[in-house]
Amino acid sequence: MKQFILFIASVIIFTSCKTDNKETNKDFMENEKNISSETGFNSDDMVSCISLTVAESKRLIAKGIIKHPLVQRKLASGMIIITRGSTNTYIAEELTGLDAPRGNFVTGRITPNGKEIATEGERVPEIVIVDGKWVNMPFQEALAALKEDDIVFKGGNLLNYEKKQVAVTIGSTDGGTVGRIRPYTAEGPAHLIVPIGLEKEVYGDLYDYEKILSGNMKNRGFVPRVIVHKNAEIFTEIEAIKVFGDVNVIPYASGGIAGSEGAKSFAIYGSPAEVEKVLRIISEIQGEPPFIKDL
Repeated sequence: MKQFILFIASVIIFTSCKTDNKETNKDFMENEKNISSETGFNSDDMVSCISLTVAESKRLIAKGIIKHPLVQRKLASGMIIITRGSTNTYIAEELTGLDAPRGNFVTGRITPNGKEIATEGERVPEIVIVDGKWVNMPFQEALAALKEDDIVFKGGNLLNYEKKQVAVTIGSTDGGTVGRIRPYTAEGPAHLIVPIGLEKEVYGDLYDYEKILSGNMKNRGFVPRVIVHKNAEIFTEIEAIKVFGDVNVIPYASGGIAGSEGAKSFAIYGSPAEVEKVLRIISEIQGEPPFIKDL
């Protein structure tokens, strides 16, 4: 990944600086060949750059996750549990056609200055899908019925992608949803998938954060706990993009303005046909409105 970034930078430098030094040009071309070999970047490949808002990323993740081989298998025969959360709302919409006011399928949330989300009607409980059909089954009963490789979707608030660590913040003293699913996902038969956008990426070891925020210190105001997911499969925009095309993906920018606050930008490269497959999907999700339009 770093080598690919170096390759792009070297091309820019080469094309912006004219020189008659043949040895320098020869060295550059040799370096370009080496970098291309190490990154799998071929001369016939295409590179395209995309930027995704937070809402677009969530929609992309949801569309990608329903193409996940295990999800497809469990839709045919098995159980899938979707716990409440913002990204999981998009997954529920894609898998079940959930049509509920935004916020009705969310528990904990982070909002500006602690503002509350206005909801309408009753909150939607955890969704249980058996053999592809949404069934009316209590959450705890569904957990007890999980079999080998059945799926539980649970979101996260912190991600260290390089370390493959993902964690969630909770306010409940009993461990909340994570505490309830852990006996069935960490030590039990079920497969935990954490759909999470790269906007939530942080630095550092999340197990250290878990210790610090679970320490015996005096609290000034509300202080959440951090719990690191165990035995979790992380599914981000990168995994989603790769579902739709045989391409390589690197993030090249974070954030933005005018609605792109929290956005992630990606370079996608591979054969033109495979890149075009991805771009067709991206064109379908661009313009996805914010999860909550007005707060």
